[in-house]
Amino acid sequence: MANMIDYLVWRGEFPFDVTPWNAVDGILVATLSYLNFHGLQDPRGWTLQEARRADVLQTSPDASFPLRRDAFFGMADSNRFGECRMHHFISMTDKEISMQFSAMCLDLPDGTTCIAYRGTDNTLIGWREDFNMSYQTRVPGQEAAGYYLQRAAELSDRPLRLIGHSKGGNLAVYAAACASPAVQDRIESIWNYDGPGMNREVALSEGYGRIREKIHSFLPQTSIIGLLMEYSKPYTVVRSTASGLYQHDPMTWQVYGPKFEEMESIDRTAQVISETLHEWLENSRPEQRALFVETMFDLADATKATKMSEITGAKVRSLLKMVGGRRELDPEERRVFNRLMAQVVSLGLGNAMDRVRRRPENDIASGEWSTLPPEEELKPEVQDPAERVTEEEIPDQSESGQ
Repeated sequence: MANMIDYLVWRGEFPFDVTPWNAVDGILVATLSYLNFHGLQDPRGWTLQEARRADVLQTSPDASFPLRRDAFFGMADSNRFGECRMHHFISMTDKEISMQFSAMCLDLPDGTTCIAYRGTDNTLIGWREDFNMSYQTRVPGQEAAGYYLQRAAELSDRPLRLIGHSKGGNLAVYAAACASPAVQDRIESIWNYDGPGMNREVALSEGYGRIREKIHSFLPQTSIIGLLMEYSKPYTVVRSTASGLYQHDPMTWQVYGPKFEEMESIDRTAQVISETLHEWLENSRPEQRALFVETMFDLADATKATKMSEITGAKVRSLLKMVGGRRELDPEERRVFNRLMAQVVSLGLGNAMDRVRRRPENDIASGEWSTLPPEEELKPEVQDPAERVTEEEIPDQSESGQ
């Protein structure tokens, strides 16, 4: 089993004039955008080798940090990426407007500039912005992505590659779709790694139509995030060694030589949850979805948490039950929402895939299948909407066993 870090060991010695750009290079650049670099104010930027020697990488308590740091070190030490110049790194978080945005430029020896957008970080602000996409035409991070592309394009006349994982993939596609025709002509390709799709307005726009053929989309076999909204087709399915939602982590994506290990299609778990999610999106109005999001994050704020990692496990179950139990919600919509949340919670705990494989094919085809047996489905708690949620109402994280 091999991942992107192994790829650097195998093929890091080959410069781009020997082996051209490929999809694994793209996920490495996307991973680089998740790191924080201090002292990078010089507009000329730093080569990755220089950044490594100057120790400009800022440490982070994020559980994913060690592997991302290893990827950066591997890139900096390689012939392939060591001389790539990183510049105009930016990172902004604004609670007032629910925006989490970060991006950077990387000049490659092949004459192109990669613009890499960071995906969702561990902050509640970042996750709230993601959920806001379900009912807002555009979110602040998308507007920032478009502005960043415009300014980055003014720096040179180099061809552009737009790259991102998770929300970063969405930002890359959105920025390209909303760019001027002159900038769009300079975009060589767009690399979206398990990022959610566009809302219908953007997906039907002339700008999106002009860049559609430049999009390269990659999903793990149990993708959930990458199948949200109007997602890009065709897409390449990548084999992951993880289970459930943990497949979203590209460090689990398998690499063989200069490309990903591919699969024929997404699995049934992803299909079922995607269908349920789209049922909820299709059968609810934007104001109803807004109510769900506002309610969910108001409850999360009541826990005093600032990071998603602080409300995992049993706390997530409790939050979802309380959201699904709100009396002001339409009963049919609440039913679909609770079924969807039951599936997602099950998937996150790593047991949905086994349940899917045990289910008969005709149950899947009938559309009446749930990833949880009836006795385990989330049941809404009867709660007065006016009641204030306190920290005590959210189970302690230690009860989740995580």
